[in-house]
Amino acid sequence: SKSQTRGIIYVDSVKQPYGFRKEDLALLTALSSPAAIAVENALLYSNLEKIVETRTKTLGETEEKLQINEARFKAIFNNMSSGVVVYKAIDNGKDFIILDSNKADLKIEKTKKKQKLQKSLLESSPNFKDINLLLLETLKRVWKTGKPESRTITLSKGEENISISREYYIYRLPSGEIVAIYDDVTDRKKSEAEQKALQEQLLHSQKIESIGAFAGGTAHNFRNILQAILGNIEYIEMINTENKEIGELTQSIYDSVEKGVDLINNLLHFSKRGGKYELTKVDLGEVIKETHGIIDRVFDKNIEIKLNLQKDLFIKGNSSLLSQVFMNLLSNARDAMKDGGKLLIETKKTNHKVVAVISDTGHGMDKETLGKIFDPFFTLKEAGQGTGLGLSTTHGIVEQHKGTISVKSKPGQGSTFTISFPSVAVRKSKRAKPQHVPILGKGEKILIIDDEHPSLEAISNLTESLGYKTISIDTPVEALNNYKKWAPDAVLIDRSMPEMDGNTCIKEIMKIDPKAKAIFVSGYEESGPHGVDEKVKHLINGYLTKPFGLVELSRALSRALAT
Repeated sequence: SKSQTRGIIYVDSVKQPYGFRKEDLALLTALSSPAAIAVENALLYSNLEKIVETRTKTLGETEEKLQINEARFKAIFNNMSSGVVVYKAIDNGKDFIILDSNKADLKIEKTKKKQKLQKSLLESSPNFKDINLLLLETLKRVWKTGKPESRTITLSKGEENISISREYYIYRLPSGEIVAIYDDVTDRKKSEAEQKALQEQLLHSQKIESIGAFAGGTAHNFRNILQAILGNIEYIEMINTENKEIGELTQSIYDSVEKGVDLINNLLHFSKRGGKYELTKVDLGEVIKETHGIIDRVFDKNIEIKLNLQKDLFIKGNSSLLSQVFMNLLSNARDAMKDGGKLLIETKKTNHKVVAVISDTGHGMDKETLGKIFDPFFTLKEAGQGTGLGLSTTHGIVEQHKGTISVKSKPGQGSTFTISFPSVAVRKSKRAKPQHVPILGKGEKILIIDDEHPSLEAISNLTESLGYKTISIDTPVEALNNYKKWAPDAVLIDRSMPEMDGNTCIKEIMKIDPKAKAIFVSGYEESGPHGVDEKVKHLINGYLTKPFGLVELSRALSRALAT
């Protein structure tokens, strides 16, 4: 008082670290002035009127400061982005009533202050009852222990079944009141879940890409094996034409080889991903047959698959994308029939539309689920079993093809997906019946280069049976070293070999003999891995994808030699 120290008030926070607040300081500051005046009054009683005047002035200034501080505190409290609620314990900490809350809390909980104040925690927000139950446990612990706690609560919002998430920081004031500061992190948690799902989808896409690359390599090796089987069986059949038993056996082997070729072609077709997708006229029935060729071998035998497909159902589309549509739908149908069931796939044409219907006898879906199945990231599968993007992708592909997709389902009564596409007209052309009589050679010399010995031997036997003379070599280097000496009329060369690939070998052959006639024979399709070198395309006289038969080989050699 009057620039003199009349006494000292010392305050410390004993049980609660940093428990002394600015508000406490303001309060003590206000109390210190009358205390100083009281001391001064005792010493200077004679100057009472002057001191009273000074005291009154000081009290006015202090009250003004308190009002400013209170206004500042209220402004901070109500303009915080986080929700803040102040609770008071009742019934010895069994429940808590709300003393105050800020605007952010009222906005998050969509309520009014008068509906919350002086009400217990569970009564204040009936829509968030489940969250408040868990929050009550935390409030009790903090009130008893005095230790602050942080926790995240994620639950469904009442009967609306909407997932909400909140992050809380809860601490106890020296007065015993409990303060809960929280943020609604529902959107952030949802974004994190979507990001995780996208990462899983990316990983899934990378796996599919790896499977595609693996399928290409497997197709090459498998086709070489099939070439050896097909070539040798045709050769055996030719030298045993009068033996009916061998003819019956060879027909069975032909059927097996054809199934093997179909399986490889279907896998390669389905594994094509990325890039630009061209829309051409495709038969929807054929697309479904190709997809069925894949799933029929991997589905459990307790699932009965029935096809009822009309012919000539042409639409404008991309076979690879459409295969993905039906692969997704059929896979979902399988997952819905864990204990077995029936899967029916039907196609028909109605009112200039091509319609495909996929029905299963699985567990079905309720109305709420039906309304969400095409939403991205929605899935009923367990964590790690699905990304929730399958049907969303399917819906997008169908719309890309200017089609529609709908679903009908009831719990326990299976599901039926109906897909409709605009049909397109296709002119039917009269095709000449394929000739199955091989074109025979006239003793021309054919050089065959293939590093796979079974395939090399089979192709050599077929070529010789057509009336050609053959030179079979398993290394390109040896073929180049002896090319001038052998002077072949045509060359059958594998595209993929370890020492030197077919592209390089043909270039070297052309340096030796610019008029050389070469035909690629490969387990890869012409557009397969790395493809045919652009500089080599105009040098070759044909391309045969393994496995090929006698007639196909005879025509390729005949065309090359006639060039």
